[in-house]
Amino acid sequence: MALEPSVVTVTGPDRSALLTDLTLRFGHIELVSEREVVLPGGTRGHELTVRHRPFTSEPGGAVPAPEPVAPPPPPVPSAPPLPAPVAPAPITMPGSPGPASGAGEAEQTVADARAEAQRLLAEAREQAQQALDQGRADAAQLRADARQEAERVAAGADAERERAVAEARAEGERAAAEIRAEAERARQEAAAAEDLRVQQAVAARLRAIEQDSSSAISAAEQEARRIIVAATEEAAGIRAAAEDEVAAIRAQARATTREAREQADALLREARAQADVAGVEGRALTEAVRDAQHRLRELGNQLTAQLQAAQKDLTDRTSLHSVQARLRAGGREGTAAEIADHLARILREGGTVDEPGEPR
Repeated sequence: MALEPSVVTVTGPDRSALLTDLTLRFGHIELVSEREVVLPGGTRGHELTVRHRPFTSEPGGAVPAPEPVAPPPPPVPSAPPLPAPVAPAPITMPGSPGPASGAGEAEQTVADARAEAQRLLAEAREQAQQALDQGRADAAQLRADARQEAERVAAGADAERERAVAEARAEGERAAAEIRAEAERARQEAAAAEDLRVQQAVAARLRAIEQDSSSAISAAEQEARRIIVAATEEAAGIRAAAEDEVAAIRAQARATTREAREQADALLREARAQADVAGVEGRALTEAVRDAQHRLRELGNQLTAQLQAAQKDLTDRTSLHSVQARLRAGGREGTAAEIADHLARILREGGTVDEPGEPR
């Protein structure tokens, strides 16, 4: 089954680094699944599947009404971190510093940089979300106000038109009633010979009144149309202003998000550089300590061999048989007192005593 275009799966040894990289690449992400895997190198790592969506809606079209914010999903319990392999403790000679201090400082620097980057990213995301929510709320309020204003203007125009039509009709009816009453009086007062003339005059007056009523109705309808057109233009201006304000808010949110991403990238690059420098220095220090230990062991072995050779030579030269042999080589048999005196001189002088006649 194919995944959605907005679903991404990544693997790596560090879960926090994966989440930070996904947030910097895609913006808002939602963790779908998580499991532990074995990486190609044989080490254990994490496989994360996330769903991402952009910070803002697609451009073009009317801005939809703000939807209710759904509660955040419960946090996925992260797997307990694997115990780090126990490295053999380096053999340090007295007075030589260990290499662990540089690595510890590098790890602390990387952890601080990651925490600072996550904090800046969370603040930027929160500010962008607040700006978007505020912009959507303002746009919805502006649309509601524009809609209410348009409805009010349209209702006023309809009422004005109906009132003008009613007044024109009432005026026509009143004028017609007056003409009818006047005609009735004329018919009662005039003779039968003038009945046709009166009827013609009444008909002409009625036609004039109807024309006046028609012109009044047309004027009222034109005024109503003008009011409706003005209200529509005003509503369109309010809607355009609201859309411009929402666009400005979106641009500001994008700029804030871009700046936060740049700051986070700079902090991560600096932390990685410091970690690399600390690692190189630690390895160099380890090599120097190992070389010094090797040289000390070689020097100790040489000194031990020389001491053993000197002790053996001293033992051979100070033995009783050696002394007697030397005295015999001098042509005489030494007594016990002479042998003891010879041994005392050897021990007192710290070396061998040449026999008489031997070159010094």
